[in-house]
Amino acid sequence: MSNAITDADKAEFDIIKKMPVFDSRRRSYRNVNHYVSDRTLYFGPPSAYTTFAAESDAELANTKWMTKSGTQNLKSMIEFNGKSEAQKQQIFYRWVRKAYKVKYGDDTDVPALIRRGMSQKLYYKIIEVRGSVRVKNVHHEKFHAGGFNPRPIKFSNHYLLGTLSEHGTGMAVDIDDAQNAQLTTKEWEFIENLVGKHVVRSGRWDTETAAEGLWKDIVEVNSLFVKKVADEIKRIEKERIEKEKTDKEKAVVKPAPPHLTKVHKGITPLQEILGKHFERLSPWATTGFFHLPLELVLELQAHGFTWGATFTTNVDLHHFELHK
Repeated sequence: MSNAITDADKAEFDIIKKMPVFDSRRRSYRNVNHYVSDRTLYFGPPSAYTTFAAESDAELANTKWMTKSGTQNLKSMIEFNGKSEAQKQQIFYRWVRKAYKVKYGDDTDVPALIRRGMSQKLYYKIIEVRGSVRVKNVHHEKFHAGGFNPRPIKFSNHYLLGTLSEHGTGMAVDIDDAQNAQLTTKEWEFIENLVGKHVVRSGRWDTETAAEGLWKDIVEVNSLFVKKVADEIKRIEKERIEKEKTDKEKAVVKPAPPHLTKVHKGITPLQEILGKHFERLSPWATTGFFHLPLELVLELQAHGFTWGATFTTNVDLHHFELHK
C-alpha cells in the first residue's frame, strides 16, 4: 500500500492529523496508509476519490442561496468554518457529502437537503411536545430545541468518518444542551465511581414507568456528584491548611504525602478530584450536568423519541432522536 501513497495523500493526512476524527470503527488513524486505505474502502479507488473531491470542493465553495435576511452560503453550515480552517472543511465536507449519498442515493442534492434542516416530521413533533399540558406547566418559556448539523456521528468528541449523525438527517434534536451534558462512557463511569452509584441505562425507555425510573436515577447521580465534589474540595483544603500549619510548627521540611505534593505543583482541589476528566467535567462541578424536568422527558418518550441517556456509545443527556 505504501507505494500507492501520493504527495497529495500525505498532504491530506497532515490535515487529518489536526482534526478530531476517528474511522468508523472508533479508531484513530495510525498513519497515512491507514487513512488512505479507509478512504478507498468508502469512496472507491483514488481516481474516484479525486473526482468526487473536486466536485465536493466546488459545491462547497459555490453554493449560495437567498434568505429573508440576505445571502447564505453552504460553508457557513458546515463544521470547520473558521477563516483558517478551509482545508479541514473541504475534507470534512467530502466525507459528509459521501455519507448523504450512501444513505439517500447518488442523485441526492446534498446542499438542498442541508438547507432544509430539521425534517418536517421532527418539526411538528417538537410543536406537539411544546404544546402539551405537562410541558407547559414546567416550561414557562419555550425550551431550546436545535442541533441540526450535517456531520458524522460523534464518539468521545471525535467525528467518525464514514458515518452520518441523526443530527444530519433532521431526525434528532438537542434540548437545552447548554445545561445538560454529553458524556463519554468513561466520564460517566468515573462519575458513578466517584458518587458510589451505578445506573442501569439500557432497556429503560420503552414505557413511561421505565423512563421515569431512569430520569430519577440520573437526577440522583447528578445531585450526588455536586455534593461529592463540594465535600471533597472542603476536605482537601482542610488537609492542606493543616499540613502547612504542621510544617510551620515543626519548622522542618519533610516530604509530603503523595496526595499533598500536588499542592506544590499548583494543582487545585478540583483538579485533584477530577484528574484526567478535569477539563470536561469541571464546568458541571458546581451546577450539575443534568437539568431536564421529568415532564419534558416523559412527553418526549410519549411522542416517540429515543433518549441519548440510553446510548451505549455516549451518555448524551440532551439528545433525542425520533423513531423512523
